[in-house]
Amino acid sequence: MADFTLPFPGRELADRELTYDPCYGKIPQKDRGVIVEKAWQKGCRAAREAYARFGGSTDFKKIVRESGLELIEKDIDYVAGGQRYFSDYVSGQKTVTLYLGSVRLWAQSNSLDLLTAENLILSHEYFHFLEMNGLGLTSKEYQVPMLKLGPVKIGRTGIHALSEIGAHAFARTYYELAEGEESEDGKQTEL
Repeated sequence: MADFTLPFPGRELADRELTYDPCYGKIPQKDRGVIVEKAWQKGCRAAREAYARFGGSTDFKKIVRESGLELIEKDIDYVAGGQRYFSDYVSGQKTVTLYLGSVRLWAQSNSLDLLTAENLILSHEYFHFLEMNGLGLTSKEYQVPMLKLGPVKIGRTGIHALSEIGAHAFARTYYELAEGEESEDGKQTEL
């Protein structure tokens, strides 16, 4: 794998990712750092396990298919509601759709070759597949009331950003493992 800087947020930006969640204001300040760290570590652990399972392969097209998912590639730049989408994982249909036009633009803007960009995006989606098939939804590990009227709390909802933080950690950790080996103290050493 070529040397490059990963365009996915690192741990230092995960706290900011949480602020984008619509339920952010419902999360007590004292819990924010704790839940971000828990989601980040879940993604890191899952990446280490997947890396060992797949023998360090970074071919996520192959990994996705071997895991029983259908990979659909659409050569479009998918933009909806002012947001560009690179891929979608649909659990009930066991599909991952890769929007090649969007990925191509992302690759260019991050100085990545297209194959590396596709695999990075697929690794992110693979974490969501793992959540639905064994890990459990990271977004449901911390819940807040859906509605609060004075002392009355109605319903509960998870924090979607936590799943995204876990997926970013998974992709980053997986590719850091591919670039070097972890030493006993958990730090990366170059091959």
